[in-house]
Amino acid sequence: MSKCKALLFIVLLLSAGEVWADEPESAPQQTVTEALAKLAIETPPEALTEAARHAARRAVMDAIGCALAGHDAPGVKPVVEQMLDWGGKPEATVWGSGQKLPAPAAAFVNSTMTHALDLDDVHIPTTVHITSTIVPAAFAVGQAEGASGEQVIEAIILGIEVTGRLGVPFKQHKQHGGFLPSSIIGGFGATAAACRLKGLTAQQTVDAMGIFYAQASGNRQALFDRTLTKRIQPAIAARAAVVAASLAQRGMTGPHEAVEGEAGLARIYGQCKGKPITAADVIGPRDFFEVERIGYKRWACCGWAHYLLKATLDLITEHDLKPADIAEVELFGVGVNGGVVGVPWQQTDTPQPMAQFCAPYEVASLIHNRRFGPAEIEPERIVNDKAVDAFATERVTLRHAKQFGGKYPGGHVVRLTLTDGRTLVESEPTRKLFAPEAFSDEDLTAKFKYNAEYSKLVPAEKIDAMADDLWRLEHFEKISDFVTKYLALSN
Repeated sequence: MSKCKALLFIVLLLSAGEVWADEPESAPQQTVTEALAKLAIETPPEALTEAARHAARRAVMDAIGCALAGHDAPGVKPVVEQMLDWGGKPEATVWGSGQKLPAPAAAFVNSTMTHALDLDDVHIPTTVHITSTIVPAAFAVGQAEGASGEQVIEAIILGIEVTGRLGVPFKQHKQHGGFLPSSIIGGFGATAAACRLKGLTAQQTVDAMGIFYAQASGNRQALFDRTLTKRIQPAIAARAAVVAASLAQRGMTGPHEAVEGEAGLARIYGQCKGKPITAADVIGPRDFFEVERIGYKRWACCGWAHYLLKATLDLITEHDLKPADIAEVELFGVGVNGGVVGVPWQQTDTPQPMAQFCAPYEVASLIHNRRFGPAEIEPERIVNDKAVDAFATERVTLRHAKQFGGKYPGGHVVRLTLTDGRTLVESEPTRKLFAPEAFSDEDLTAKFKYNAEYSKLVPAEKIDAMADDLWRLEHFEKISDFVTKYLALSN
């Protein structure tokens, strides 16, 4: 996109609501959700750049591929069975089956699938798994409302924009990380996307965001305990977003100071330091969209482990190392006996979440398999792979940075001591791995095709065509046509 077009986009974005330009000084200051609602509802389609649209296609492709691969992961079956048992109005498809559910229930199920393998994207500026909430909600509402592929893409772009613009100042101000931003912050964006697809006004969208906030939930304890509940937290937000938009459409009102109010998001969920978050923090001219800042995962585990996995893979590839060549692996930069992935390996009654959030196991598996994808974290494989189990337990050690000895290289560090006495060190800078340019369109397409093939849901002869149609999703007159063609499947 040229700079001229970028400037035109800024002008259009600023003109999307009267309060953004030429506002009288005496006008009451808009609330954060008022500003975000106007952004989501009043931004015209022509303000959405091709760069943003292309980035949205990337995001959708990755989310759907992750959902296909995760459709039968532990924790998904109880969700599918319970939602189908409750049943209801057939509005939106359960991906991977021909069955339909009410839009909130379909969003809940499909979000659970998307997030189940922890292979879905991460938006580093907010630390949010951003599409696992927004894409399933947008597809469910889009299908129920008869929306086009183009309308769904536009809603996803603006839903992600809302999450990004709110999540960045929230992350900067919050004082603790006990709450889960993927569900709490992601739900505001999912609500915005649902409201746009339903044709709600900006005022109704303010109400919907307030209604969502009344349902907002999500904390990291399910992750720290390595339980399957971790997989449904973005799904809870996706369902709540669809419910919120639907209630606002029928006239339900919601709090207008859901972010900055006395019991608002900033005070309750972040105990934010410094001055309160204001509308000025979330609205302003820029020449990019947040969807363009999404990073993508290579491995089916927590993003914090990716840096160590990349450093490990670089070492074993460069030096052509086999497990027998390595006497000890030391991991620096993810904590010791705590945190998200800095825990020693042990078998538990939920082996898959334990493996996905345990750096020693992830590194041990990568050394043995040169991969750490859906196949490597199948529960039976984790339980029965004694070689990886022993390697993770006996040869991988978590270290504090101060234990490195000498000058610490910075970032996340892997040190290998080889059986021949050599020592090899590799560090991976924080954040660089999740830069959008680090994962090309070709990489994303290959990841999608692997996930689709792994799922055994999509016939092999359809996978290439499905990938091609995801790159041209906006050409579908109805999003339901795409869903019926490719996602109304069963094995």
